Amino acid sequence: MPDETIDTLERAALAGDWDAAARLGLCYLTGRNVTADAARGLDLIEQARRAGHPRAAYLAATIASTPFWRPQNWEAAFDHLLQAAERGNDAAQSALRVLAAGPSADRDEDSDWSAMREYANIDAWVTPPEPRLVRETPRIQVIEKFLPPAACEWLIAQARARLERATIYDKVTGGTTEDGRRTNTQCDLDIEIGGVLTFVVRARISIITGRQDMAMEVPKVLHYSPGETFAEHFDYLNPAEPAYARELATRGQRTETFLIYLNDDFTGGETYFPELDISHVGATGDALLFSNVDAKGKPDENTRHAGLPPATGEKWLFSQWIREFPRN
Repeated sequence: MPDETIDTLERAALAGDWDAAARLGLCYLTGRNVTADAARGLDLIEQARRAGHPRAAYLAATIASTPFWRPQNWEAAFDHLLQAAERGNDAAQSALRVLAAGPSADRDEDSDWSAMREYANIDAWVTPPEPRLVRETPRIQVIEKFLPPAACEWLIAQARARLERATIYDKVTGGTTEDGRRTNTQCDLDIEIGGVLTFVVRARISIITGRQDMAMEVPKVLHYSPGETFAEHFDYLNPAEPAYARELATRGQRTETFLIYLNDDFTGGETYFPELDISHVGATGDALLFSNVDAKGKPDENTRHAGLPPATGEKWLFSQWIREFPRN
């Protein structure tokens, strides 16, 4: 977005264009094409929400569900989500249906948004099933039925039209780059796209791992068409590479990886650990959690793994990397 577009949004927001106010607020919140100013971004989005703008209500719901700018407030998040649903926001409506049904999907759909809001209960979502230990060292666990199929479908729907070529860390720059060893696509579930339901999923992960939300990287939805792969690799950052020094100093090591299988109508596509001779693929909603470091917190070379290509069908995963230190 060029500078003149920011100026245009500023003028439109001042004139009472609530769509412009919501878009401008997101720019200030994320520092996209403008110097970050969280207070201004939050204020603009809140003004637009109070005026009844559906996208602003959806963003306000997401903001309330995160601990990034203000204390996490699930009641406010669900209330704002209700407002967005009542105003016709599709993502809010579908998310509210999932949240109201609960993690066991044990309630029928209801067409009354207010009734759904009453059923939406964070306590139900933060009591996930117990993990099953596959291996102690390196530690690998499976959590069956971690998410209901409806939540998996919602995550796929948010990502489907936003997929881009997946990247890897660049040893030279410390940034990211495309590489022939990784041919799948991905979508970052950032503050604009992720929505309340993504942060409910992270709260559920937090209970399993004992790690707070602020230690988690931006989650991703990964997509593999037949033949697409992520060749053998480590998820940890190699401390011997100078380009990673700043990253390791500020966020610490990438200690754990949490994968959720969002579908199972494909063949092949296993997560494969060659050093351990372990190959795993989950049913829809199952999760795989593995440590990338040993008991002393050092990178564990036995965690080398690959995302093998599906032979038929498309594979969808939710990927959450967890860091040693929470973000500041």
